[in-house]
Amino acid sequence: MASCPLSLLSPGTVGKITGVHAGHGLRRRLYALGLVPEATITVVTRDRGSIIVSVCGCRYALSRGMAMKVLIELEVAAQ
Repeated sequence: MASCPLSLLSPGTVGKITGVHAGHGLRRRLYALGLVPEATITVVTRDRGSIIVSVCGCRYALSRGMAMKVLIELEVAAQ
């Protein structure tokens, strides 16, 4: 399944982080928040300038620019 940037997802979407394509400093900051490859992430809300996500039981607000650098693979619900 293809990956897409976090900033394009709708509220309520659950997915798995496949990669972070950012510079060393931003990547280190996102990893410190728990936004690491293979982590499950949920989009809580999406506002004009920021996106609130839930990862590892914590909520974080990310700017759209930061969210564009986090690639997500959507989780398919089992039928």
